[in-house]
Amino acid sequence: MYSLLKAGGKMICSDFHPFTKINDILNFEQPSMSYFSTDIFEGEMAHARFLEKDIREQMPKCSYRKYTVSEIINAVINSGFTLKKFDEHPAWTNEKIPGEFTVTAVK
Repeated sequence: MYSLLKAGGKMICSDFHPFTKINDILNFEQPSMSYFSTDIFEGEMAHARFLEKDIREQMPKCSYRKYTVSEIINAVINSGFTLKKFDEHPAWTNEKIPGEFTVTAVK
């Protein structure tokens, strides 16, 4: 994203919160792994679990990796951005736990 922006451009990145790794450990429909795992694994597409079963079964699997909060923030900083804000948002299914985050940074 850094190479796509002009000087002074703003990057806004919103994604699933790394806390979902802890949800995985608690058996919330994803493979269980350490929060600090760097493994790449196969699983359902991000929002598949919110769809009806017949639609879920037709969707292809994908490979992905879950990052830690520090990996996300350090990637923003190390790519040359100036980090302006890191916000955490409640999960859709339980407002008491983090579900997503938004990072705002400038070039």
